[in-house]
Amino acid sequence: MENIQLDKYKEAFEDLYFILDITHSTITITNGEGIFTRISKSCERIFGVPESELIGKSAFLLEEQGFFSTSVTCEVIRKQRRVTIIQKTAANKTVLVTGTPFFNKDKKIEKIINISKDITETNKLASDLKRLQAEHEWLKQELMKRTRMERGKVASESPVMKDILELVHHIANMDATVLLLGETGVGKGYMADMIHSASNRKDRPFISINCGAIPENLLESELFGYERGAFTGALKEGKKGLFETAGSGTIFLDEIGDMPVNLQVKLLHVLDDHTVRRIGGSAPFKVDCRIIAATNKDIKELVRAGQFREDLFYRLNVVPITIPALRERKEDLLFLANMFLESMNDKYKMKKTFSEEAVRALYDYSYPGNIRELQNMIERLVINTLGDTIEAEKIREMTASSPQYIQREEIIPLKEAVEQLERNMLLSAFQKYKTTRRVANALKIDQSTVVKKAKKLGVHV
Repeated sequence: MENIQLDKYKEAFEDLYFILDITHSTITITNGEGIFTRISKSCERIFGVPESELIGKSAFLLEEQGFFSTSVTCEVIRKQRRVTIIQKTAANKTVLVTGTPFFNKDKKIEKIINISKDITETNKLASDLKRLQAEHEWLKQELMKRTRMERGKVASESPVMKDILELVHHIANMDATVLLLGETGVGKGYMADMIHSASNRKDRPFISINCGAIPENLLESELFGYERGAFTGALKEGKKGLFETAGSGTIFLDEIGDMPVNLQVKLLHVLDDHTVRRIGGSAPFKVDCRIIAATNKDIKELVRAGQFREDLFYRLNVVPITIPALRERKEDLLFLANMFLESMNDKYKMKKTFSEEAVRALYDYSYPGNIRELQNMIERLVINTLGDTIEAEKIREMTASSPQYIQREEIIPLKEAVEQLERNMLLSAFQKYKTTRRVANALKIDQSTVVKKAKKLGVHV
């Protein structure tokens, strides 16, 4: 009877050894002091040493000698509990290892069983995937550059801008008046130039004038011209106006919302009759130019306030195009940043690149000055960065000191102003305190509120 029982134990013991030898995972067993007593055969592949060199050796000694970066056995003994770590071995393998202690009745560790899984290949695949993603992003940017050249030097990833570009190319060859709307710096002038460049007028003049930057008494003569002797100080031969100079090209009236009301009447006549009369002149003459206007103001509110003629608004508002703020189309940010970086590198004969953290820092900012602010920021970064890599800290320094989210030239909706302030407060707090818990303590709000607001305002946690 005793021999039968002994045979069963031997059979079970042989089964355990067989399992140790065929398992894909490496299994090691130590006693309570960390001395290796049993090891599966795969340990030689994982640890780079034969089984004979490990049996009877202390895990503490092997850790000290560099057989592995950190011994899970030692960690289990130190912490008196189950431990899982990622370990580098002498065979240059990366393994995920879990050490499980077994306690005796006196609550002392009697043995430790460690199960190691080789994740070297998994890590390599993850690294390869990251490299392929980076290559894919580079190829995408190169494709977008070529698309930009083919489609009037503009490309976009955001759905709203793709729709706008489709509309622009649809109406480019039509003579319809276009009204461009949007905040300062969103690229209204750039869009006007693109409409002209995509039209059948592209080989004719493109004349741009800022209606808000020229005094009223000069704006009229700039737009419509004057005859000789029309007023004191006038050129004796007279002067062509911009409508006359544009000929059959395009005239871009930027900041049309700032045009004085009395000049709005004359502009309305140009749109209705396609004729212009110089100051001091008696005979009108035909004009064939296309008119594109733009404003960053709420022109309907100007009409209600009596500061803009309603009939002129309707004549201008044939094809209204509202260009969204950069913060509303962050999909375009990386493309625009790389486009400006490439331009500034060419301008200053440099080879600057963004670090991965720097790209994240670019996404964390709200750009109250829109594309114009981004372009200015990239130029400053290229000039002020000493090495070839633009780091996140440099970007955060610039955005943290930017006065644009505190002071703006135009009045904006209170809700938008509050969101900008909250976004910049969160960015500053995360830069200093790093974690949502510490940020919540600093701002005296709940941690859940920090997470919700960060997600809503596009702040990367």
